[in-house]
Amino acid sequence: MAIRLSVTFALLFTVGFTALFVLLYWLLGKQLAQRDEDAVRNRIEEYAHIYNTQGEPGLQLALYRGSNTLLDRPLFVRMIMPNGATPILIVPNDWIDKEAKRVRVPDSWGFWTEQQVYSWRVPQDQQEDLIVFSKMLRGGFLLQVGVSTNNRATLLKPLQRTFTFVAGAVVLVGFAVGWFAARRAVKPLQGVIDTAQQIISTGALDARVAEPRRDNDIAELVRLFNTVLDKNAALLRSMREALDNVAHDLRTPLTSMRGTAELALANGGEPAMRDALADNIERSDEVLRLLRALMEISEADSGMLKLKREQCNVETILRAACDLYADVADARAQTLEVAPFAASLFVSADPIRLRQVIVNLVDNALKYTPDGGRVVLGARAETRGAQNGALLTVSDNGPGVPEAEQGRIWERLYRSDQSRSQTGLGLGLSLVRAIIEAHGGVVSVRNAVPPEHGAIFEVWLPE
Repeated sequence: MAIRLSVTFALLFTVGFTALFVLLYWLLGKQLAQRDEDAVRNRIEEYAHIYNTQGEPGLQLALYRGSNTLLDRPLFVRMIMPNGATPILIVPNDWIDKEAKRVRVPDSWGFWTEQQVYSWRVPQDQQEDLIVFSKMLRGGFLLQVGVSTNNRATLLKPLQRTFTFVAGAVVLVGFAVGWFAARRAVKPLQGVIDTAQQIISTGALDARVAEPRRDNDIAELVRLFNTVLDKNAALLRSMREALDNVAHDLRTPLTSMRGTAELALANGGEPAMRDALADNIERSDEVLRLLRALMEISEADSGMLKLKREQCNVETILRAACDLYADVADARAQTLEVAPFAASLFVSADPIRLRQVIVNLVDNALKYTPDGGRVVLGARAETRGAQNGALLTVSDNGPGVPEAEQGRIWERLYRSDQSRSQTGLGLGLSLVRAIIEAHGGVVSVRNAVPPEHGAIFEVWLPE
């Protein structure tokens, strides 16, 4: 963020500096042009006055004495008679004589006569770089005075070169100053981002942002962010305490009831009574598993699930799940196997939680796969965005998951129509998603592409 703000600041600074220079350059050129025009206009008025008072000889004498320069630049002076003759013609030495030719012009007697005329070219510059003023004198004489403005461009060229060097320095200084200012400005915001990422990745709800020393809007934002974190932590703490109290209050009598039933069952009795006691024990176990699963999901959702991450060999996790459910699969003549891997895959995960995920998915697949069916576990390396990782799959050839239910099977206690005939609490897949998301991974389900059939559960975890 600081670099983006620095670049933006440098661009704005450069644009502003360039605009200021262009305005200054334009105003300076305008003033120089106005100065040249005023000087030439004053000079032609001076020559006209000399001619009116002293005649052509007086004007010739004034020009001869060297008054035909202006601001160290030689003047172009020409007097044209009504018949086209030029008794006075002064052309600066740096003007190039381009062409001389003879043309027919009217004379004062109403006839036409031939005269030689010349055209000059001002070197290096365009027409607008030449200032010429004309004034009619008595007797029908036309007086012209002009000057080349080449010196104006020559005067401004050092300014252009200076701007080129100064602009480069301004960009560098602007970027450095902008980076320093932006870094100071966004430092508290970076603290907010780092704290939020820390809470999301580790579940450390006690993390807080250091408040800036200055009292401004950003400091107020940091204080409000810390206040929200305090309130959220207090709310989660009270919810967890309430959940723990309820779970404890339920677990204690259930455990006591289960122990009493086991003792009564061990002491013998009528068969009907023994069946009732055995059923009570089984129901108590289900409620206890339900409470344990609910507490684990709540911890994972609130970011408080403790994870002991290490590099886990994916193949080892999958084969352990196959070994655990081998007898269950054999009892229903189902095939449970691990597809061959192209290479060894490792992910950063809590091995106990990762086994819990795979076991839940395998248990779910075996339940919905018909007798004699096939459940296959697989894995492959897969990169998502800029993060390398591994994709674990559990596929079966059962009925699959209806598309309308694929987004709801991860909800707590949700049971689809086809799952109501199976035993379970409706929390297995919820627990799978909570654990995977606590690892920064993604879990999803899709159906196999016909003619194949069945469901494919996919778990992606970063390395």
